Amino acid sequence: MAANKTAKDYTDRAAAEPTDLHREFAAWIKEKTGVDVDLKSVQLACTLRMDFQASPENQASLADRKAAAEAKRKKQAAEKKARLEAQLAKLKAELAKGDESAEGGPTAATKAAVKKTVTRARKAAASTPAETTSKATDKPASTPAKARTTRTRRTAAKATAPKA
Repeated sequence: MAANKTAKDYTDRAAAEPTDLHREFAAWIKEKTGVDVDLKSVQLACTLRMDFQASPENQASLADRKAAAEAKRKKQAAEKKARLEAQLAKLKAELAKGDESAEGGPTAATKAAVKKTVTRARKAAASTPAETTSKATDKPASTPAKARTTRTRRTAAKATAPKA
């Protein structure tokens, strides 16, 4: 979205009279929500919404929110990885302790828990924040799937007919 380099003067829009659309919208809001809204506020909100969304102030706010969400996601991924590594170390210690015991080694449940934790730890490590990409800025890693086509009798017959 390209930001407009020139400063706009919105006083002419504020001085304009509300249109029928603005009146109908205000009435609709009151009907649906029970809130009696100011007609001029509805007019200005309708008129200036797109300018606000494209404004540098709003774009900076969106970038800040996006950065905060990414930082939160990275923190959660790191916490999950640390938690899984601690659980894995605990299970490996139990496994080693079971090997040393005279009772015949670790139980099947302990081995299964170790295997499950190792798998989860590998998955968590594979999805580290450095390897993930932003959906808004990067292209998807794989090509999109082909659009589904409706099968007709002819196409179904061609697909199932034996080839000579």
